[in-house]
Amino acid sequence: MRLSLLILVLLLAGCDKLTGAADQKMADAEAIGFACRVSGKVPEDCMKENEAQSPSSLLDGWKSADEDIKAGKLNPNLSAAAAKAEADKPVDEKKDGEAIDAKKDAAKKDALPADAPKDKAKH
Repeated sequence: MRLSLLILVLLLAGCDKLTGAADQKMADAEAIGFACRVSGKVPEDCMKENEAQSPSSLLDGWKSADEDIKAGKLNPNLSAAAAKAEADKPVDEKKDGEAIDAKKDAAKKDALPADAPKDKAKH
C-alpha cells in the first residue's frame, strides 16, 4: 500500500514532465523573450512584464534574437516600419464598400463648420 502511494505521488510530481507541459512553458517563455528583443526591450523589462515565465528561458529567447539580429538574419526595424505603414493606411470604409482616405475626409469636415450655411453669403 505504501509503495503504491509513493509511486502515485512521484508520478503526480512529475506530471508536467510526462505530459510535456514543462517543455511547452519553456518554449513559450523563450518565444516571449525573442519577441521582447525584436521589439527593442531590455531583458529586465521583459522579465518584469512576464513574471510568471521562467527568467532563464526569457533570457535564452532574448539572446537568440540578439544573435540573429547581430548576424543579419533578422531586422528589428522591419516590424516598426510595417506597423507605421499599417497605421498610415486608410481604415474607414463607406457603406457601399468604397475605401476612403480618413485624412482627406477629416480635412473636408474641418474646412466647413457644421453650422455654416450651404449657400454663399451675399455681400
